[in-house]
Amino acid sequence: MTCGRFIAYTLADLLFKETILLIILLLILPAAGVAVPGWGVISAMVILAVVSIALARVTLRTMRLKSRRFPDAGARGYVVKPLEPEGYVRIENELWPATAVGSELPTGEEIVVLRMGKGLHLLVDAVDGSVAET
Repeated sequence: MTCGRFIAYTLADLLFKETILLIILLLILPAAGVAVPGWGVISAMVILAVVSIALARVTLRTMRLKSRRFPDAGARGYVVKPLEPEGYVRIENELWPATAVGSELPTGEEIVVLRMGKGLHLLVDAVDGSVAET
């Protein structure tokens, strides 16, 4: 779904929800003997609009994120949780479980991806280290 279509859908959805809220507050509740003051109706509509707009903004921000499947061999990053030999690395702002192929790697060490292991687990080595994997 494109951003434009999403915005159109969100506005139509908000209009629909506001209409339902008005029907409930102005027709159904008074018919049941519950009096809703004007400020209560306005407050409920403003709260619904603010929550809907906030959720739409978060969704739009998420839609614009660049999606990746997995890092390619040769991608560089750095160690977040020490690789002793397993830990976590950050590559292009994504956190990945990884195993060091050579020696243990401390936090902050720059790494290079050798290949994917099992599942989403990466096999990595230090950038300045010799590649021990064939």
